[in-house]
Amino acid sequence: MIVHQLRALLNRPSRHRFTLIAVRDTDFPTVLGATTQPYAVLRAPFAGAQRLQRILWEQTALPALLHASTVDLLYAPGYLTSLGWHGLSVVFVHDTIALSHPHLCTWSNALNYRVLLPPSARHATRVVTPSHASAADVQRYCHVPSEHIAVVPLGVDILPFPSAEAITIARKQVGVTGPFLLAVSTIEPKKNFVALIRWFGIWKRRGIPHQLLIIGKWGWKYGDVQRALQDSPVSAQIVMPGYLAQEHLTALMATADLLLMPSRYEGFGLPALEGLALGSPVVVSDQGALPEAVGPAGMVLPLNDACWEDEIPRLLLDPERISALRAAGPPWAQAHSWARHGDLLLDVFEETLRAK
Repeated sequence: MIVHQLRALLNRPSRHRFTLIAVRDTDFPTVLGATTQPYAVLRAPFAGAQRLQRILWEQTALPALLHASTVDLLYAPGYLTSLGWHGLSVVFVHDTIALSHPHLCTWSNALNYRVLLPPSARHATRVVTPSHASAADVQRYCHVPSEHIAVVPLGVDILPFPSAEAITIARKQVGVTGPFLLAVSTIEPKKNFVALIRWFGIWKRRGIPHQLLIIGKWGWKYGDVQRALQDSPVSAQIVMPGYLAQEHLTALMATADLLLMPSRYEGFGLPALEGLALGSPVVVSDQGALPEAVGPAGMVLPLNDACWEDEIPRLLLDPERISALRAAGPPWAQAHSWARHGDLLLDVFEETLRAK
């Protein structure tokens, strides 16, 4: 997500000069590709995997480096800003899950963000969130006034519909042979895949012909998902291939009968927006920012068993509703491009600089 943000900022017309701060093993020309705006690079003296060292460096050594580089505004895209920096700053807070739903976080993330997120949000000149739901959470859990928060929705790349050959290759890659339902996310507790696997068993008993395809790397605390898969009477119809290359993922998103995102919490819900961009009918839970992410282009269901058990088979038997969802997705996504995201983010920078 941060890479997309940087590309958006560095490919928009701007009067500003950009300096990127990076760990020593980040190769920006490879990661970002060509950009229309030039940029300088400041290197931190450690590699990306050294998380504790990064946190300490950001809070102790970074302010002096920024002062020496005559920085006018610090943008921190990953939740936390440097508390020792007393110049202008904008911090992007994707969500407050460590504060509002700590049981859905790793213990290290919960500890880190519970300690540093509230003071960081209050210390920053402006806070940016990807949704109004996250903005309300920042107000509630970090005690930041609403006038210091700006909402800048995440963006999506508008990709061409994949070719028939690409679709065939992707289906063979994962072993999908017929119609399928799709979920795309890291395998972790907040994604609610245990419930999804249970519901799928009920949908199969009601006669749907689909396979269930869950694409995503194994994250953390996924033992319950593995047990649910092992115990499912329809486990042979559930495919979990792990991480997939983007071209295969795009082909599968574009051709799924439904893209399902029954999360227990999301600060935005980028896979849902990516599915809409490809014309996939998207169904999400009503938790967190998911209703905002899909707007009127997606179907929002209350997160309870009875609703999901009943509504998904009913939707699959309603070709007119499916067609309407497919048609509504691309226009909604086109209004949420990464280019628009970059413009809105630059507007926040400009407002922050003018208010100093």
